[in-house]
Amino acid sequence: MYFKNSVAAIIVIFAIIFGAKTFFSGLIHVGYDDNLTLAERIQPFGQVYLEGDIDVNAIKAPVKTATKARSGEQIYTTTCASCHSVGVLGAPKFGNKADWAPRVKRGIADLVKVAITGTGAMPPRGTCMDCSDDELKAAIDHMTK
Repeated sequence: MYFKNSVAAIIVIFAIIFGAKTFFSGLIHVGYDDNLTLAERIQPFGQVYLEGDIDVNAIKAPVKTATKARSGEQIYTTTCASCHSVGVLGAPKFGNKADWAPRVKRGIADLVKVAITGTGAMPPRGTCMDCSDDELKAAIDHMTK
């Protein structure tokens, strides 16, 4: 009787080990491309130049293109609405005169300053890191009207 139970236990253990090996063996090569040669897999990501190897004056700086300022409504819709539409953590609600009145009394310049630095649960720039100060001002104007 003990022999039959021991054999059954050993078979169950081997089945579990084999099943685990089969299951996990497919996970080892996730994202691995066997078609790449060894040289392609170990090639460097960049290049290093020593002084005098290249003419640094020939390298052109990237040209900044002027971007058109976004409207206050666009900034509000893409960034501010997630909190100011419902008043998350005490944020003044969009268009709610009672919520905005004490803040507007301090002046628009102070509101822009607070928007830039952040306050309470609001992070700096309200998470709109690519917003200019003028765009933040436009968004505040849009929310307070």
